[in-house]
Amino acid sequence: MDPTSQNKRLFPFVWPWKGANNENVSLSKLVRLKPFTIFYLITIWLIVVVLGFASTRARDCGVSWEMSIYCEYAFWVKDLTEKPIHLVLRNLITTSFLHNGLDHILFVSVIGFLLIVQSHEAIFGWKRTALIFFSSYLTVAPFWAGFYTVGTEIYPGNEFMLFAFKRNWMGGSIGMFQVYGALIPQSRKPLVLLAIPIAFEIFNLVLGIDLHISLMHWLAVFIGLGISLLFSKAKKGVGNS
Repeated sequence: MDPTSQNKRLFPFVWPWKGANNENVSLSKLVRLKPFTIFYLITIWLIVVVLGFASTRARDCGVSWEMSIYCEYAFWVKDLTEKPIHLVLRNLITTSFLHNGLDHILFVSVIGFLLIVQSHEAIFGWKRTALIFFSSYLTVAPFWAGFYTVGTEIYPGNEFMLFAFKRNWMGGSIGMFQVYGALIPQSRKPLVLLAIPIAFEIFNLVLGIDLHISLMHWLAVFIGLGISLLFSKAKKGVGNS
């Protein structure tokens, strides 16, 4: 289906059990239509069933073998300089499957995948969706890791910079926000869709969430938007050639 041929809706989301135009589809077609969403959700919940929830704190790494596994496969800012190949080839992907609490995994599962990711997957397919989702961990995470690494060199006592090194960073929210950004051009009022994550993260900051998290989410939204615009430009270029 060519999404550019649709009449754009304000909110370009579809029900989890329906197709790209909110049409009814069979179970077998649904599995073929949204395999990435299904795979990811099954995987993250199986991990929690087997290992329990993770911890973001370094002090918990040796508490149990489960926590040791989580610490080994999570994203640590220090890995950017200490183990860069290890970080890029493994942890920047594995960390997206790890979650540190019920609120964390429910947010990613319900808002992230059952609303946002599966909608993008229904419209654009699983390959493009998975590419946008996982690429966020190869762009957003290294960017901020580099920022904090350089920041500690320039301002060695700055608590904001140092805090980034005191915990690990995990979960599917960065990928979720990047996929959300990729959906923005599908809205008939893109600025309305863009304003939602900006307002949401401001609200989270009022509630006391770490600014580091909001900065990652905001950057992911804009990168996702940029990727979507590049795809559209490439498609127009092919169509005009």
